[in-house]
Amino acid sequence: MTTDSKKYQEDLDYFTDYARDDWVPLHNVFVSASNILGAASLPQITQTAETMLGALFTRNVRVGDLTAHEPGFQPWPGTPREWLERIRDNVEQRRDIPDPGELGWLHTPA
Repeated sequence: MTTDSKKYQEDLDYFTDYARDDWVPLHNVFVSASNILGAASLPQITQTAETMLGALFTRNVRVGDLTAHEPGFQPWPGTPREWLERIRDNVEQRRDIPDPGELGWLHTPA
């Protein structure tokens, strides 16, 4: 297993910019983590995705759900640590990464 630090940083920057303008499925971060690592186990992918998510949370990106009312996004209650636990629990329970749009979305609220 190798970690491509340049690709990691590029993806963090991409997700940060993307989350300012739109909603990013959590699935995309897991796919990015998998691509960065190459051949890796689900726990390794999850750990890298959690690291990426933690970095995104420090950049004011929030995880939440899409809603039918404006502004269309409702951040999850709690702390970044609680969000990561919720995501990890979901991945462990299903033994797979979240499907696109299934678990949550990333966005930088205005």
